[in-house]
Amino acid sequence: MEPASISRDSAHYDKASFTIGLILAVSSSLFIGSSFIIKKIALKKITSTGSLRASAGGFGYLKQWLWWLGLITMGVGEAANLLAYAFAPAALVTPLGALSVLVAAVLASNFLNEKLNFIGKIGCFLCIVGSVMIVIHSPKSEEVKSFAELTSKFSDTMFISYMTIIFVMSFVVRTVFAPRFGNTNIVVYLLLCSAIGSLTVVFCKGVALAIKETVNGDTDVPAGQYEHTLLPLLAYDAQGIGRVWLVLHNTTI
Repeated sequence: MEPASISRDSAHYDKASFTIGLILAVSSSLFIGSSFIIKKIALKKITSTGSLRASAGGFGYLKQWLWWLGLITMGVGEAANLLAYAFAPAALVTPLGALSVLVAAVLASNFLNEKLNFIGKIGCFLCIVGSVMIVIHSPKSEEVKSFAELTSKFSDTMFISYMTIIFVMSFVVRTVFAPRFGNTNIVVYLLLCSAIGSLTVVFCKGVALAIKETVNGDTDVPAGQYEHTLLPLLAYDAQGIGRVWLVLHNTTI
């Protein structure tokens, strides 16, 4: 095959992969944003019956089918988000997650009677503009295209240094600043969630690439590397996402 033909095929594949990733990322935001509203409606129903609120230690929501529907909806959204990392650059997928906030705001206005003020509407408009700019200017092809290529970067000095800084910073924020200012300043938990989330993005990318290569059967990873590398990534990913979600969930309720 001639080089020109290979180049055209590669460009076509990158465009198709980018489109699939974009659709998955946007649909993920729709599902996740909707799940917040569904769970909020369920929690309000529980509170109206006199049951103990979840933030006060109550578990009545576990008997509410609507809450489970919201949880399943969030699961579908998170699955779509994970798959999006296999097709599109993380620089596109991660920022588009902010669309879930826009979806939640619009649905809250219609179903929860939580009206947006002028500043809130400006924020939604800026969210839309920012998402459009990201789609237009984000890289259309990925720098890291295989699981083996990604895992090889884990041993780089820069990545190890970054991980060390993130863990130290998260520990200090959680143990020193959160007890003092966590209840009065949202920046504390926002910083903590963002720090942990920055690593979660990398590991989500690794898991997504591993799944994609396994399904396609085109992996060149040595035998045993999936077991030794992928399982720790999955363990950290589940633990990291679970903790971040729990912090945000308890804070908003």
